[in-house]
Amino acid sequence: MTTTPAGAAGTPGAPIRLVASDIDGTLLRHPEPLPRATVDAIRAVLDAGIDFLPVTGRPMRWLDAITDAVPGLGHIVCANGAVVYDLVHDRVETAHTIDADALGGFVDVVRDHIPDARLAFETLHGMYMEKGYVLPAPKRATLVKVGDCSQVHDVVKVLLRTGSSDSDALLAQVRSAFGESLHASHSNPENGLVELAPAGVTKARTLAAYCEERGIAAAEVAAFGDMPNDLEMLQWAGHGYAMADGHPEAIAIARLTAPALGEGGVASVLRAIAREARGAH
Repeated sequence: MTTTPAGAAGTPGAPIRLVASDIDGTLLRHPEPLPRATVDAIRAVLDAGIDFLPVTGRPMRWLDAITDAVPGLGHIVCANGAVVYDLVHDRVETAHTIDADALGGFVDVVRDHIPDARLAFETLHGMYMEKGYVLPAPKRATLVKVGDCSQVHDVVKVLLRTGSSDSDALLAQVRSAFGESLHASHSNPENGLVELAPAGVTKARTLAAYCEERGIAAAEVAAFGDMPNDLEMLQWAGHGYAMADGHPEAIAIARLTAPALGEGGVASVLRAIAREARGAH
């Protein structure tokens, strides 16, 4: 695994037409702002005629960190691939929601297999959470009764906590209990949070559909990520970069690495991609 400009991966000679990037742990470290060098590198990519698409686990409500720093972006993929948000027209372009029956069945299994779990629900209309779910800003969520999701509709992501801080262990427990009924992942190994998307929905699936609509092949995509919720995207893209300080699974699956956030992050790789694009014209 090496930290290398984009041309070293994927199909030899394939130009990069789109850069897809996770946000937290990849572009910035929450709650810090986007570094100036990274903003400038994103601008260089855009000025070189390359599309830049953030692909994040964040909900639509938490996009200011990127949109304020880099105004003029066209779309963002949110909620681990469940939503494509059109920034130009300020609207949801596509959404994958969890079927009401599937959600009810999932909640029943949670009570049987992980009784100490507490859930929250990201929806197209805001966040709902059970009593006991730990949220940094609880006033931003609507409280629902434990085990009762009858008032929750258009769910794009379920969040599950037990009080443990070991996200890897909790993810293994959730996958063992629920199989593929929902797609489980996490974006931080130390916060004890597992995120569940509709069955089959990943960052990679939505990114692939986005690219297909625009005639962009996987070999023409550079993707950056750092956590288990990025694995499929890093594997799908012709140029998949894991952050050097990312999760071991991300580093193992990606073809390439980008410098750690504290060592400049993605900026140097983005500048190299932009230089290659300018040199090709």
